[in-house]
Amino acid sequence: GVQIYCTCKRVFFPRVKKLQVGQWRFIENFSVTPAGGKYRPTSHEYKISVTSHSNFTNSSLKNDDIFLSLTTFPEIMNGRLDSNFLIDVIGQAIDIGEMQALPVQGKETKKLELTLTDTDDHQIACCLWGHFAEHLLYAYKVGQVNQNFLCLLRFAKINVYKGQVQITNSFETSTLEINPPGFDVQDYQRLMPNNELALTTGTGEVVKPKGNKRQPDKWSVYPDRTVLDIIMATEDDTGETKVMLLDTIAEPIVGVSVEVLLDGSIEEVEDPEDFPDSIMS
Repeated sequence: GVQIYCTCKRVFFPRVKKLQVGQWRFIENFSVTPAGGKYRPTSHEYKISVTSHSNFTNSSLKNDDIFLSLTTFPEIMNGRLDSNFLIDVIGQAIDIGEMQALPVQGKETKKLELTLTDTDDHQIACCLWGHFAEHLLYAYKVGQVNQNFLCLLRFAKINVYKGQVQITNSFETSTLEINPPGFDVQDYQRLMPNNELALTTGTGEVVKPKGNKRQPDKWSVYPDRTVLDIIMATEDDTGETKVMLLDTIAEPIVGVSVEVLLDGSIEEVEDPEDFPDSIMS
């Protein structure tokens, strides 16, 4: 069940275009480099990359196991997990909001907020984008499943906004499965008999379940993007902006400290021709 991340440049797409999820293949000739950065689908310290000499052939080894490794809600909510790694989570969908249509990168994108609860009554906020939002809302409103259903979100990313922890799909990497085999929705329904965030007892008292409550945040309408995501994108709007970087952040980019750069002077440089070489480079 050990997993490793594999990447392929566009120029080598013909070598992988016939691969399908769940297939076992024998792979020859690939490069191995240290793994790093955000949105890493595995915790493996290395990743492999397809090259011009890579070959994919049928494998005699086959295994139907999906090698699921679920992350518990307390692990997510205590803030100790590295958000650079994607995770697998499952829970009952409750407190499903209304579908929103927001402008993202010049086009209208669907967004849906909800809450997931586990069998121990822990809850966590969830935000789905694009076809993931449409898939879940379809299952909730028009699908053939009843209103109490489980959601398995694989390769999800952890977001934290102003202390509020939420999980969301990681662009197109994630997968969403409704009522996956091997899990019993009844285990969740005994804790959440109605698909509502507020439950009513026989005495008429309103009981609020424990856990993280979803609070709307203005920044949650903007999906995270790395510089690489922007460079590789083909449908982004383009433009220019000014960015101010303070000394400790700018130093690794400029290559020298602010003390060396200013050389004792605190006067603002107005003529671009007077900028130090380290700034110009």
